[in-house]
Amino acid sequence: MALERNVKKKPARTHDRRNIWLLVLTTVLVVVSVALFVPPQEKINQGLDIQGGLSVVLTAKSDDGGAVTADDMEKSRAIIESRVNALGASEATVQVQGSDQILVQIPGLSDTEEALATIGRTGSLTLARLDSFTDQEVVKQIQSGQYANEATFTDDYGNTFPTGETQHLTVEPGTYTPLVTGENITNVTIDRASETGTDYAVNVTLDAEGAAAFAEATAELAPTKGEIVIILDDEVQSAPRVQSEIPNGQVQITGNYTQEEAKNLQTILESGSLPVSFEYAQSQVVGPTLGQDALASGVLVALIGLAVVMLYLLVFYHGLGLITAAAMLVFAVLYLGILAALSAFGLFSLSLAGVAGIVLTIGMAADSSILTLERFREEIRMGRSVRAASITGVRHAILTSIDADLVTLVSALSLFFLASASVKGFGLTLALGILCDIVMMLLFKAPLIRLLAPKAIARHPGFWGTRDSVEAARAGEAAAKAAEADGAAKADGAQAAGTAEAAGAAGAVKAAEAGAQAAGADASPAKAPAPKVKGRFIKHDINFLGYRKVFLTAAAVAMCACFAVVGLRGLNFGIEFVGGTSVAFHDTGEVTIEQMRDAFADAGEPDAVIQTTTADGEEGFLVRTTTTSAEDAAASASAVASELGLSTESFEVTTIGPDWGASVIQSSLIAFLVSLVLIIAYIGIRFRDYKMGIMAVVALFHDLILVMGIYALVGREVNPNTIAALLTILGYSLYDTVVVFHRINDNMSGESIRCTFMTMANHSVNQVLIRTVNTTLTSFIPVFAMLLFGGETLKDFAFAMSIGLIAGSYSSIAIATPLYAMWKTREPKFAKLQKKYGAEIARFGFEHAGSEPIAQVPLARLEAAAAAAAAPEKAPQKSTGNKKKPKKHGRS
Repeated sequence: MALERNVKKKPARTHDRRNIWLLVLTTVLVVVSVALFVPPQEKINQGLDIQGGLSVVLTAKSDDGGAVTADDMEKSRAIIESRVNALGASEATVQVQGSDQILVQIPGLSDTEEALATIGRTGSLTLARLDSFTDQEVVKQIQSGQYANEATFTDDYGNTFPTGETQHLTVEPGTYTPLVTGENITNVTIDRASETGTDYAVNVTLDAEGAAAFAEATAELAPTKGEIVIILDDEVQSAPRVQSEIPNGQVQITGNYTQEEAKNLQTILESGSLPVSFEYAQSQVVGPTLGQDALASGVLVALIGLAVVMLYLLVFYHGLGLITAAAMLVFAVLYLGILAALSAFGLFSLSLAGVAGIVLTIGMAADSSILTLERFREEIRMGRSVRAASITGVRHAILTSIDADLVTLVSALSLFFLASASVKGFGLTLALGILCDIVMMLLFKAPLIRLLAPKAIARHPGFWGTRDSVEAARAGEAAAKAAEADGAAKADGAQAAGTAEAAGAAGAVKAAEAGAQAAGADASPAKAPAPKVKGRFIKHDINFLGYRKVFLTAAAVAMCACFAVVGLRGLNFGIEFVGGTSVAFHDTGEVTIEQMRDAFADAGEPDAVIQTTTADGEEGFLVRTTTTSAEDAAASASAVASELGLSTESFEVTTIGPDWGASVIQSSLIAFLVSLVLIIAYIGIRFRDYKMGIMAVVALFHDLILVMGIYALVGREVNPNTIAALLTILGYSLYDTVVVFHRINDNMSGESIRCTFMTMANHSVNQVLIRTVNTTLTSFIPVFAMLLFGGETLKDFAFAMSIGLIAGSYSSIAIATPLYAMWKTREPKFAKLQKKYGAEIARFGFEHAGSEPIAQVPLARLEAAAAAAAAPEKAPQKSTGNKKKPKKHGRS
């Protein structure tokens, strides 16, 4: 026996050691993360809407003197946007302004020359033989190497000084014959120009056509050491002599480039040449669209909301709430560390859409923590020891959380890889947060609970919030033993397992009474109510699916109403979608952004997007409105100037195109639809049931349509903040639905199911109900606080989120689950169960240690057996006659 005891203890010590090492690893990761992100305002890049940046206006001009077409401007906008994104400014704004201008706003950038050297450069690359040039003066300069000289500056006294910049020789198009152009480029890389030099070169790979032309030319020029001239935007970069034939299409461009200049040239060549050339029009440093005061108030309100959430968790879960708070803290530190690491490499900029992704992942991290605590308490209540519950309960909860996380991750990755603009930033932050949540669960939360369970939690159940679960387990065990003893004595040895099928009628009466004592319910009208078991438990299933027709009818009416409202009133799209006008105010003195916003509201433009600007040392504002008429915008600007005491000549009005153009909206919709297909596929493979995925998507559409209908009803503006909120709702809705479906899948996986699918689906909803309420509250409180007390620019996000959070939790219970249960009931296996047990929803009684594992018979059937046993003439009868009772007493 001693040997046997030693064998049992060894795995426990091994598990404890492993859990300790996991916590040590978590500590190391936390320390590294803190070092990476402190101070966060400096280590994490911020987008234009949060920190402001550089605003540059580029004016297009046609090379042939003709008019610039709208198609040329749209192509140029797409190319410039790709160049800006390649520089690491993923949250930049690039939009057509007027008929021949492009507005570029780059977060955090203040070096105008650096921006113009990359984004506005035409990028037209040409390779030509020197002997094809017709201008002999140019030929002489190239042959003598005078095509890249250091620029000089002459002061007022006639003194000449070098500027340190390289000035390239300009050649006129038409004075030479192009050999290869930028259209023949297939790949661009950078490397050092030579092993001993410090300057860099750009290496270009040509396609088959270009390589053939280049090989033929070099073969002809090699014997005479002729020169190939490399021209970029009509400027000679280099003119290397040909030493031998180059058949592989490899060309090296040199020009005394620094590494940064070489990278910029690589970006230009990879994005392609602009169809028209651009010249510098104006630049100014702009402030954030949110306004620092609005941002600060929003963050403060959100933090207060989170503090209230933590207080609620401590009150509800006691000591286990401390574990949740610690898990949230670890999650936040790891998350910030990853964002700081990506910012260091120029791969991340935090925008409001990114903030939405962070809000969602924080809610999901709290969700997974609450799910773990609820499953842990449930396992204790069902009779497991605290130690065993910390292993099995935590494992089941983490598996459920990971399934829900992975479903959301599929959506996040689809948005990141396929969408554009701020939607891409949302997808990135959401995906990173999901990975952090999974790491936090596996490395911190699970090991911590398992280490604390055997001693701390088991010895002090009152402090840790498990006393009610322990007492319920004891009461259940006592009730089960009493029911078994009484049933054995009065039912002539029949086993009283708590079912009408397994015991005689008299035994069923005692079993029903014992179960009622544990649940605090009266199993027989003739008996007085037993004392209730204290605790936050569902004592009796709520008949949600019994009212499924009411829920689904209400949902259908609501959807029809939403479509009608949108059709009649339409959606109030913001300037980012429909374009409008831009008003630039100069030299505004002490006017604040709040005063400017109030003045535009008084002028009939309450939804104006306002940024502070600084140009040539003068403070000003850049205001964008949805007014498409320049005259009306000028009238509003004049009214604002008069109200604020500004000169009527201190502003300019320009029409601007939509920031969210057709291409951006199209890519976002494609990403959304692809994510839905992948979600259905993942759920179908993971749970072996594609119907779950389809119903999850149906519930998702219900939530999104409801939000848009309410937006149309109240007339709120649909802007990128709204889109960020809708994407956040997408994640919440999917997470809630998958958690419910996961419990249904677990419950129906048994071999001997003794109730209908509809009954078990209803029971599954009740099992996760407390978790749903708590997670909805923990997410809703900070968002609602932001809606009430946050800045005006954050209220659009908070308004949509408040509706979506409630709709997401509601649809999981009232839309997705009923539709899924109705569909599954039609399957032959479950149709037989419904025929056997009746179509009425039977409800389970209080689950405790004396309950049978998931195959337990619902309370309604026990009550039916008790009622049958109460009649003297039916007391000796067998329980087979009770099979139809749930249909009669299902609503008891």
